[in-house]
Amino acid sequence: MNAKKAPKAVKAVRKILSPMENFLKMESSSGIILLAVAVIAMILANSPLYEIYNSIIHFNLGVTIGGTEVTHSFQHWVNDGLMVIFFFVVGLEIKRELIQGELSSPGKAALPMFAALGGMVAPALIYLALNPTYPGHAGWGIPMATDIAFAVGILTLFSKKVPFTLKIFLLALAIVDDLGAILVIAFFYTESIHQFALGMAAVGIAVITIMKYSGVRQIALYSAVGFLVWIAILKSGVHATISGVIMGLLTPVAALFPKKELPSKFRNLANEIASNIESEKNNDELSTETLDKIHDLHTVTVESSSPLDRLIHMLHPFVSFIIMPIFAFVNAGVHIENISVADFFSNHISLGIILGLVVGKPVGVMFFSYLAIKLKLAKLPKGVTWGHMLAVGFLAGIGFTMALFISNLALHKLPDLEMFSKLGILTASIIAGVIGSAFLIFSKDPKQAK
Repeated sequence: MNAKKAPKAVKAVRKILSPMENFLKMESSSGIILLAVAVIAMILANSPLYEIYNSIIHFNLGVTIGGTEVTHSFQHWVNDGLMVIFFFVVGLEIKRELIQGELSSPGKAALPMFAALGGMVAPALIYLALNPTYPGHAGWGIPMATDIAFAVGILTLFSKKVPFTLKIFLLALAIVDDLGAILVIAFFYTESIHQFALGMAAVGIAVITIMKYSGVRQIALYSAVGFLVWIAILKSGVHATISGVIMGLLTPVAALFPKKELPSKFRNLANEIASNIESEKNNDELSTETLDKIHDLHTVTVESSSPLDRLIHMLHPFVSFIIMPIFAFVNAGVHIENISVADFFSNHISLGIILGLVVGKPVGVMFFSYLAIKLKLAKLPKGVTWGHMLAVGFLAGIGFTMALFISNLALHKLPDLEMFSKLGILTASIIAGVIGSAFLIFSKDPKQAK
């Protein structure tokens, strides 16, 4: 290789990998914070401070919208309000992966899609085998979920032991898993449909689509219409978080300012600003004309990047370090009362969730991955062994955030059953995380893997 060309090649590779590496590092930090908050919530829920904790999460908050007062508990606002932003970011990430990432072509998408499908089907079947009838059967969607923050966070702790391609695979698998969970929520955890409200939501989505193709660029306008879509979906009977996913999928991937026009536009504006500043050097302040050109340059700079990437970059820290910890605080605090260890491990709901996540996830991921490779629809990522895949299968069994969310939807009217469900999620996530970590500890060094 030409020595002069090598640095450019290295820079190009770093430019591609750095955003993904930064994302993975953020997920690791988020996972640690989530774990700490979940532990705090469990301690508060089972301490003399339980009544205070319970009064906080069930404290009623009301807002007035168009003369109508809407009052819900703090927990409800978090699950149906703040989590809309979480699902918006999930929608953005799904679209990015479908357009530009690991799901952008059949060859790239086959393995994570097959693995995710197996990791959803097997846990659901195990759960239903143990809970075939009412009321427990409603929770079949709980063990299907994977918590991306915890799973990728643990994998990142062993970054020197695993190839980077394994992290990309787990990320793609988790995103497909999120898409599956979203579809389950939309189609199976909707109690009743109010057609007028759903129609108004459809109108709002149509307005956003028209704005998008008409060249409207003001985020404030999209946010205003998106807020109305959220209200309409909230009233329609479909879970409100679906509005976040829809908004994410509607967000443009392409930059608003044409790439081919960028060099000349940027150069001309920069030259004009420099010329104006030079001619105004004796003035105390810049002229209105110069300030307008600086504003134009800022607009060109901002609009030369993808709106989707900008929003992910802007919202991801907020979601990772504020929304998800708040969600964990109000949902992970399970008050354990009059339950023995024997009762817990013999209860079909907790047992179905534990076996679904700890056994069903790795079995489903491994079997469907093997099937995809055997059918020559996919191949293992470079440097990845079947031992690595088994470790990922167990890490995918860390359900937590999405599992708790689905548990709240499926069993919220049955608090006693929901208690077994949440304890099962927490127990299974710990077991799956420990086993997955153990496999990573004894896995081959990526340099030795064939």
